[in-house]
Amino acid sequence: MNCKTRYNSDEILEIFKEQHRLCAPFDGMVDASFILTKNTFIWEWRDALDLVNWKKLAQFFNKEFRIEESLETWNSILNPDDKRTLGDLCDFIAKVAEKEIVNPIKILGDECLSASTFLTLKRNLKNKGVDVANLRPSTKIKDFLDVYENFSPLIEEVTLTGVQVFDKLEYEKIEYERRYKYWIDKIVPNLIYKRSLTAGEIITFRDLIQKIIENKKLGEII
Repeated sequence: MNCKTRYNSDEILEIFKEQHRLCAPFDGMVDASFILTKNTFIWEWRDALDLVNWKKLAQFFNKEFRIEESLETWNSILNPDDKRTLGDLCDFIAKVAEKEIVNPIKILGDECLSASTFLTLKRNLKNKGVDVANLRPSTKIKDFLDVYENFSPLIEEVTLTGVQVFDKLEYEKIEYERRYKYWIDKIVPNLIYKRSLTAGEIITFRDLIQKIIENKKLGEII
């Protein structure tokens, strides 16, 4: 059975920094060079990362960190945004959110941390609305991420482990096909692009789970 413990404020900041690092390359409106610190004002953070308004951000944090804080409470943490800092936000989340400590489960008499970690990840993704009916350890990461709605929940859950797992996420080489629907297409072909995200050496969810476990053992935190 898994247990829970508190985050500390520095861990929350590192989670935000890791999410920024992984997601910035895919959003042209995000300033990838912006450096997050606890002294960063909320308005600076939202502006640099092209974030939603504070109410939607509050709802997002409740879902991401599995908490149920009121909009009134979030308003006092996020506003006024030229006075409140990222440090204030990190301190608050550290007080109200808990991180899950995954314990091994017994399979055929042997304790298996990999199975427990995978099942925990699968459960948490399901709770965030992801269709995990066909998710297996052998499922390829790029196939999973080809579904646009799966990107954010996976990044959230991986970064919430508190360790750096993905060296980087990137688009694989663009594939295209030519479709000749009209005569003009024979002169200027209509290129249909297909772009898939890859995660370097992490090919499957089995690889992902092993990387999480290895980095936790090695103390390779974000």
